[in-house]
This record gives sequence, C-alpha cells and structure tokens, in this order.
Amino acid sequence: MVIRFMRGVYNTRPPGPKYSYTWDIDKVLVYLRKLSPVKHLSLKDLTLKLTMLMVLTNAARAQTVHLLSVHKVKKLSSEFVLQFKGLLKQSRPGFDCSLFHLKAYPPDRRLCVYTVLKEYLSRTKTLRNKGDDALLISYVKPFKAVTRDTVSRWVKTVMIRAGISDSFGSHSVRAAVVSKANLSGVPLKDILERAGWSNQSTFAKFYNKKVVKDSTFDHTVLKC
Repeated sequence: MVIRFMRGVYNTRPPGPKYSYTWDIDKVLVYLRKLSPVKHLSLKDLTLKLTMLMVLTNAARAQTVHLLSVHKVKKLSSEFVLQFKGLLKQSRPGFDCSLFHLKAYPPDRRLCVYTVLKEYLSRTKTLRNKGDDALLISYVKPFKAVTRDTVSRWVKTVMIRAGISDSFGSHSVRAAVVSKANLSGVPLKDILERAGWSNQSTFAKFYNKKVVKDSTFDHTVLKC
C-alpha cells in the first residue's frame, strides 16, 4: 500500500525544475563592473565580487566554492589553479574534478576573476588564522573559514544588489550561466564538462531555461 501510495504521489506531482525560466546574468555583470577598482573596495565588497565571479565563470555550486583551499595555489601567467579540501557533489569514479581554474579576462579587467583573486589573496594573507586552509574567510573578525550557507548568502546578496528578484535562490546562478552559454553557442560538451554533468538530460531538464530580459518598451518610454 505504501508503494502504491508513493507511486500515486509521483504520478500526481512528478519531479520537475523549480523555475520555468531564469534571469539575465548581464544585470549582475553590470553591477560587478561598478565594484572597481578592486584596490579601493572594502574587504566585504571584494569578497562578494570574488565569490560571484567564481560562481559565474565556472557555473559552480556554493559547495564547490566553499571547499576551495588556499594551500597549493598555483599562480600562472594568466590563471590561478586551486585545489579542494574535500569531495564535491559531482565527485565520482572516472570524473576528475580535483582542480579549479580561474582564468584572466583581458577584455575587461573589471570582470577579471584573476585580478580579483590576486587582490583578495594579498589582502587576506595576514588575516588568516593559522592552520585554516579555506580560501574564503569571513570579512569581519575573527576572519574564520565560512560555511556553505554563508557562501550562498553572499551570492544571493550580489543578486539582490544587482536587481534580481529575490524569488530566485543562489543555486539559480548555475541555470542562468549555462543557459546564457547555450544561447551564445558554446558547445554542449563544454557546458557539461564545466558544470560537472555526465549527460545532457540533466542540463536539458533542470538547467536549460529561457532567459527573461527586461522589456525594452517600458525602458524606452521611461528613459529621459
């Protein structure tokens, strides 16, 4: 009877994506450009900008960013290579996700995660507690490693500041990023590899959304 009941629940309310559409990440990029130059930012704004750029450029979960380690950071001429201090959600046999790449973006240094990370590492070097290997630390004393929930809250803060509806959670960033990449012609193979998915059904069912942009009509009417 329990099995039949659960099957009835499944048939009545089959699992599906939380959102039928997603938001436009261009609004967030506009806001992040305003947080420049990085040398003049407060530690709080620097931390928020770095966190959001890492999530955007890698279609990463909050858990992924939360597990980044400050130890064994490899600084190359145009990218940082970081490692994790634990297993990721997408960790599985045959899938290597042990490294996290943050590449420079020369076309616009205001959106260059390489530049922001370099400033963040320099700014937090003397603030870190001995033995604490987490990349992201609190921007207030005692500057301890933050939790995954804190990282999610930081992402949500940037979204709200940028004008994204608060009905969207921090995890919606992944759908927004991969949907834009798909619309821009990025090969599906590259999208799956970056997001850590083994097949395209996950992307198609849960993450490939229509990107809703602001109406140009009312913006044009209200523009002075």
